Amino acid sequence: MYKISCIHPTCRPELARETRDKWLKLAKKPSQIEYITCFDSFDKNEIKQKIKTYKNIIEIYEKYSFGIVKKCNSAAKLANANCIIVATDDTIPEQNWDEKLLDAADWSKKIVLNTSDGSEEVDKRPYMIKTVILSKKRYEELGYILHPEFSHVYCDNFHTWISHKDDVVIQRKDIMFEHLHPSMGKSEPDEFYTNASTEEEYVKGSNIFHNLVKKNFDKKAEEKMLKKFISESNPFKKYISAYVLITSGYNQNKLLAVIKKDEEVD
Repeated sequence: MYKISCIHPTCRPELARETRDKWLKLAKKPSQIEYITCFDSFDKNEIKQKIKTYKNIIEIYEKYSFGIVKKCNSAAKLANANCIIVATDDTIPEQNWDEKLLDAADWSKKIVLNTSDGSEEVDKRPYMIKTVILSKKRYEELGYILHPEFSHVYCDNFHTWISHKDDVVIQRKDIMFEHLHPSMGKSEPDEFYTNASTEEEYVKGSNIFHNLVKKNFDKKAEEKMLKKFISESNPFKKYISAYVLITSGYNQNKLLAVIKKDEEVD
């Protein structure tokens, strides 16, 4: 029985295999990790064979798909462990990451873990969830790892929003999965990165994001989140509730009025 299912979507086969080796070498108990890589393939024989397995290493071959979302969801169908983490070509974990991950939470519950990725000094969005890590129970509840309407851009934004909306996030910023992102000068951009980072892709992703937020936030959910916002004493958790409300379209001035009224009562 594997304890961690590591799923890795990729369009860069050589780099993906190098990255996989690093992840397993940095693990304390690599034999307890099933590593599932989903490759874009243009080889008819590979696509026909579909899956190759060697011990805890599983390789899936599919026809080319733009972005990480489809490949993530395909790989997740084979995940057996209670803890699921998305690896990417440009993410490297810290030493003994598997042990730290398993000790961080009760993976039999519906949870999402928020760790560090080394971008916190540059990315000033404290609500943003870095590295997709969730329990199998949460995955089964959603039916996907990343929402299938996305191709790539904004899929992490929706993962962040719906995880906070459903109040399943556990903060563990003491655990590092470093993202060697080109925008931070930690790696060189290639054609895949460039193609996924166009203005057109961002507009498309943003539209999908806002449409999904509307579909997943009704009046009942708004009232529940507003109640949570009013009663919350922890400043960070209060901020998260505000983020969920404002992102869903709740009027910011109304929220400020609620804060003012709350302060007057105190």
